[in-house]
Amino acid sequence: MSALVWPDYAAVGADGYAVADDNDVARTPFDDGFVRQERRFTSALTALSITALIASDADYERFRAWAADCAHRWFAWSAPESGAVHQARVRGGAGGIEYTALIGGDGRRTWEAALTLEGFGL
Repeated sequence: MSALVWPDYAAVGADGYAVADDNDVARTPFDDGFVRQERRFTSALTALSITALIASDADYERFRAWAADCAHRWFAWSAPESGAVHQARVRGGAGGIEYTALIGGDGRRTWEAALTLEGFGL
C-alpha cells in the first residue's frame, strides 16, 4: 500500500493558512471566582485553517475523490513555507471541506477548498 499524500494540484501558498493549537488544559471555576487550570494532555493537536486553490473542474473532481478516500485518514502534508513534511488529516473528513467556485475574467472556472488540517507539530 502506498503512503497517502496531499494532492500536488491543490496548491496552498505560504500566506494561505492560519495556525492554532487545540486546548490542552482543563479549567474548573469555583464559587469564590477562583479558576483552577491544569494540563490535560502532554501534547495537543495543531489546527491549520487553509484554502487550497484548484485550477480546473477536472482537478476539482480529482480532489473530491481524494477527499472521499483520504481526508479522514493521516497523510503526508508539506508545509508551504518550510517544506517540512508532517502527518495530518482533514478535521471532519471530506465533510469538513467547503468548496467555492470562482469564475475568472477569461470565463474559466477555478475552485477554492476551505478546510482545517490537524496534526502534531504542524
